[in-house]
Amino acid sequence: MENKTDFELIFRQYYPMLRGFAHGYVRDCMVVEEIVNDVFVKLWINRSQIAIHSSLKDYLFESTKNACIDYLRANQKRNQHTAYIDEQEIVCTTLVDLDENPLDYIINHETGQRIMQAIDELPERYQLTFKLSRINGLSYDEIAETMSISKNTVKSNLRDAMASLREKLKDLILFLFIL
Repeated sequence: MENKTDFELIFRQYYPMLRGFAHGYVRDCMVVEEIVNDVFVKLWINRSQIAIHSSLKDYLFESTKNACIDYLRANQKRNQHTAYIDEQEIVCTTLVDLDENPLDYIINHETGQRIMQAIDELPERYQLTFKLSRINGLSYDEIAETMSISKNTVKSNLRDAMASLREKLKDLILFLFIL
């Protein structure tokens, strides 16, 4: 990746996938775009110093994951209140501060965790296809191009991912239906 043309090809190839991947961590689309753009900017600026020990794809995904985690940590600190007892820092975030009903908070938090865990347990190709479709809102054609697979394979991956998720989350779906 010594020239701008190579960089543009890499950007076009990986940007949509990294956006979908980052959206699995950060739910704000504008923040996701900023994070992924920053990963590519750092790649370009530091291209002569970066030593990639695995594949470029692995490097980009790891960099994106780390950037998302850094963002979440920084954002969490901004949204919390800090108190000090005996010179020990105690971080306090209350549901009142978040303007949330405790039961709704627990249900939403646990439901979100269960769903994300079920998605993370999918085979990688199903997971990526599902996230690009359902989280990023990409069309079948865009997903096929991003993943270098056919449109029919995208449909098949989504069908199988949804069947697997329905099976893994059937008790949760029933519970939510009852509420």
